[in-house]
Amino acid sequence: MAQSVCKTFAFTAMGRYSSVLLLTLAVIGLPCLPLSLAVATCTPGMAMTCMLPKLNMLTDGYTTLRNIPPATYYSVRVEMLHLPISPSGAFLTRMSEFFSKLELYVYHDPVFQIPPGTYLSSIQVLEAPSMKQLLVGAGDNNVTELIIYTCGLERIPQTIGNLPLLEDLTFTECALRNFSLGAFGQNRRLRVLDLSRNQIETIIPTAREMPQAIEYLYLSSNRLENLDMAAFIGLPSLSMIDLRNNNLAKIASEQTVTWSTMEMLDVSYNRLRTIDLQWLSAPNLKRLILSNNLFEKLPERLRRFPKLQLLGMGDNRLAGVIDLAPLNGLPELNSVDLSNNPTVKVLRSSRPIRLPVLDSLYAEYCSLNRFNTSGIDLPVVSFISLAHNNFTAVAPLGQAFPSIQSFSFYDNPIPCSVLKARAELILSGKLIMGIPPLSASECASGSIQISPSLLLCCKA
Repeated sequence: MAQSVCKTFAFTAMGRYSSVLLLTLAVIGLPCLPLSLAVATCTPGMAMTCMLPKLNMLTDGYTTLRNIPPATYYSVRVEMLHLPISPSGAFLTRMSEFFSKLELYVYHDPVFQIPPGTYLSSIQVLEAPSMKQLLVGAGDNNVTELIIYTCGLERIPQTIGNLPLLEDLTFTECALRNFSLGAFGQNRRLRVLDLSRNQIETIIPTAREMPQAIEYLYLSSNRLENLDMAAFIGLPSLSMIDLRNNNLAKIASEQTVTWSTMEMLDVSYNRLRTIDLQWLSAPNLKRLILSNNLFEKLPERLRRFPKLQLLGMGDNRLAGVIDLAPLNGLPELNSVDLSNNPTVKVLRSSRPIRLPVLDSLYAEYCSLNRFNTSGIDLPVVSFISLAHNNFTAVAPLGQAFPSIQSFSFYDNPIPCSVLKARAELILSGKLIMGIPPLSASECASGSIQISPSLLLCCKA
């Protein structure tokens, strides 16, 4: 009879009787054992874990949990759990008597219920391919973190607003296709929203109340193509938005989007050829990541972001000449990466620019053969890497930028005679030419002995 009414799980748990106790639960598909089997007492495990081989919630499971010594274990791990019901609904309510956090490794039921009176602070479901519905009952609960991976949810649950204390919400690798941020309007404490790795094609602008506390928004690895940024109007606390790995060909808005606290915008790994950021008011933007797109030149109007510190433009299609002029007027720009643009041959600026705090500049794996430093003022730059390019001479970076501590010309076809003339720079560590070969036979085009202990490859 026991086998017809019970479900079998394995779990770990984090509870109220110790300082913090984590419960992790996973279906393991073993047959149910007779109800008369006694549950073992705690066996100490690694990381202050109470190890229980079995826990039978049809008989003495709750008594066993109550008898776990208080303030002794950090977590409880159960290899086999017997339940008469689904591990949601009433089960969550009962578990919240003992634990503050619950992790379910595998969940097989189509409906997951969080009833009133669930005083768990965190619920995590790591694999729930059959879950089609999430039902949150109206009433008291303490849930501040809800994380669900690999589920069948196709839309944001209508009852998600019944979690008024929710701060961190994740639906990842589910079946979501579109959503509106207005769906979270009642989650007034929601700070972190992670909807990455779904199938989202559209974010629908809404006039409904917005979740104004959101600071971190993750939308990477979805199917977005043309994004109307007006969908994000009404998120005054937004600090970071992650749009990596979509199919974005256009980002625009007919309305001004104001993010006074925005620090990072990441739209890397998309199909953007240009980006007009005049719609964006983000006076505190610090990091703009545009790498792995289809840009042919640096974007204009960057001076709209006077706090910008990092610009990532690697792995694009910057062509022929990189004009650094759009970087002028960025008083806090600290680092620029232009690497992996294989058709770029010249680095220069079409008008005088001054970057007063730029510390590092990377332009590796391009086809550069010339760096025209005229009109480029970098008073504190300390490192420039021009490795893996086509330079046949060492650009006079030390004279152009007196503050520079080192610069790399590793893997460039520089003649041996040029390196011999620059021996002092190389031996001082200022000119970096990469890891020395063990012998001249490792050099395909030639080599030179800079000192008795330093051999370098070069073009003979």
